[in-house]
Amino acid sequence: MALTNAVVAPRYGTALYALARETNQVDLINEELQQLKAVCDAAPQLLAALDAPELTPAAKQQLIDTLKKDAIQPVANLIQMTFDYGRIGALPAIIDDFAVSAQADAGIVEGTVTSAVPLSDQQAQQLSSAIAAKLSAKTAHLTPVVDASVLGGVRVEAANRIIDGTVAHRIQQMRAALLAH
Repeated sequence: MALTNAVVAPRYGTALYALARETNQVDLINEELQQLKAVCDAAPQLLAALDAPELTPAAKQQLIDTLKKDAIQPVANLIQMTFDYGRIGALPAIIDDFAVSAQADAGIVEGTVTSAVPLSDQQAQQLSSAIAAKLSAKTAHLTPVVDASVLGGVRVEAANRIIDGTVAHRIQQMRAALLAH
């Protein structure tokens, strides 16, 4: 069975995070990984080229060497290893997994909050504090999303959980209850 990038990325990300913690380089490695991700995002054809059969192995290695040029050793090793094992396409997902581990360890939860109308700064701050407390985190960074179809209330998606207090969700629950009887 072939392993997909979605399966492989957490393995690499977790291993790199463990190394970063062990060497007290979490912030430094995270910063370099974010710079690497910015390069990958700015030039999406780069990762595709590294997987393409049109380039020779020597040309691909030249690109890898350029990516590794100013990187600290753990990041340079990650770049080379993902290339060597044919997993260079998983690099953005590995970087995301590392960042999630770093944030979780720091007590930071990332997520979204969906509401029918924009939340005021005070409402957003109160909701962020309440979600952080509910999820046993120090801080919750919630990205606001406005979606009139929720009708009212809020839906929060963070830490692989969904807390849905929207009017649309409640109507859906009542409808299902009425149909069940």
